[in-house]
Formats: sequence, C-alpha cells, structure tokens
Amino acid sequence: MVDIIITGEAGKLHAVYHKSANVGAPLAVVLSGNPRQKYHMNDRVSYAMFRAFMDIGFSVVRFNYRGVGDSEGLIGTTSENMLDIATVIDWIQNHNEDSDKIWLAGNQLGAWYVLQAMMRRPEISGFALVSPDASVSDFAFLSPRPNRGLLLQGAMESDESRAFATHLTQILKKQAQIDLETIRVKGADAAYSQPADLRQMYSDLKAYVGRENAEDKLL
Repeated sequence: MVDIIITGEAGKLHAVYHKSANVGAPLAVVLSGNPRQKYHMNDRVSYAMFRAFMDIGFSVVRFNYRGVGDSEGLIGTTSENMLDIATVIDWIQNHNEDSDKIWLAGNQLGAWYVLQAMMRRPEISGFALVSPDASVSDFAFLSPRPNRGLLLQGAMESDESRAFATHLTQILKKQAQIDLETIRVKGADAAYSQPADLRQMYSDLKAYVGRENAEDKLL
C-alpha cells in the first residue's frame, strides 16, 4: 500500500491505496466516520475494513475527507464530503479501467455516506455498513436500488443502536429493495475496542465480500 494525493474540489486529499496484482480486480473505497468525532482513515475500524478488501484481492483506497489529517481545506458538510467521495470513486475507477466491479464500505457516519453514494452511482456492486451512526434518521434519499449488502454491528452496542439497526434493515429492504445481511459480532462494542472483536469484524467482512464477489463471477 502507498500514500497518494488526490486532487479534490477543496484541495489535496490524502489517501492510502493498494493496487491488486490481478488485472481487472474488483475495487473498493473505504469511508471513515464523522471527522468531527475524531474518525479518520487510519483509525482501527477503517484500517480493518481496508485490509479485508485488500486481503481478498481487491484494489482498495481509503482517504481523509477535506480538513482531516493532511487533506487540505476545512472540515466539510455532508454535501462537501460527498463531493470528496465522488472524487475518490472517480480516481480509483480511472486508474483501474479494466475493473467492472466496485464496492463501498463505511463506518459510523461513513455508513450513511455509503448509502447516499450508492443511490447516486448505479455501478456500485455491493456495500458494507459497519456500526452505522444511530443519530441519523433521514431516509428521504433512499429510492428503489436493488443491491446486496452487509450490516455489521457489535452485539454489545447500546439498546438504541441495536434497535436502530433493525429499523434500518427494514427500511432498506422495503424502501430501497436491498438484500441486506446483518451480522452481530459477539461481545463487541461500537468501537470494536478489543483486538479479538476487531479481528472478528474483519473476518466477517472478508468472508461476506469474498462470497458475494465469487457469486457475481458466476452470473
């Protein structure tokens, strides 16, 4: 993996990129959580998501939104962060023109960004939501978009977060016609603070994406 700079709307975006040795390998973009709550591309969960895709042969990139770490500009609004996400998706696609599949994975607020990006990008092949932010409740942007995805959550997250995940699953299936699989990591909190919990989250994500991507190859 290498550090790279991507030119964004507000200046340079700092990213880390791994390019698969396999020509035409599927792509992935990893989205971290709310930068105002100190989430960034090198936090433990973002790195684990990145490694899950990397270790099953994807070309994958993670990055800091504007105003975070070495990315230029001021911390952005949702619409501004979505512009950064679109820039990074375009970048990895332009640098891998032989690939026809791309996945998105996001943690916390990044999970919401995954869903918004998927509604705007019909080429998204699949997605993963890791402990989505339960304080977000605007579902107005969802429209029918048949797709497959995974929701990962710590089994020891708050009652509110677990109830919210159940509600989100119902909304996605009904409003967006999404086939969503949910996995709760036994003993884990929302930060996957114990090494064993983080490894289990990584393993569950890797197994799901590997299985779904293999099934796509048969279609």
